[in-house]
Amino acid sequence: MDIDDWRTRIDELTDTVIALLNKRAVYATEIGKLKKQKGLPVLDTAREEAVLAAVAEKAEKAGGPLSGDSVRRIFKVIMEETRKVEE
Repeated sequence: MDIDDWRTRIDELTDTVIALLNKRAVYATEIGKLKKQKGLPVLDTAREEAVLAAVAEKAEKAGGPLSGDSVRRIFKVIMEETRKVEE
């Protein structure tokens, strides 16, 4: 394969990642509605830390080129942006 083939594959994955991020945001919106009904704060630091620890551990076990810390940082940003749609 040449560089264009690899770029095409990356572009396809990018489309999938965007679709999944939007699906995650839709779920977060629903969670936000439930939190509001129950008078709960948008930010649940214990849950966020648990999710970040879990994704870091999964990344380490997967053994890919991205470290657990890298995946943790990526998910931290995802969660910060998703929290904005929860409000």
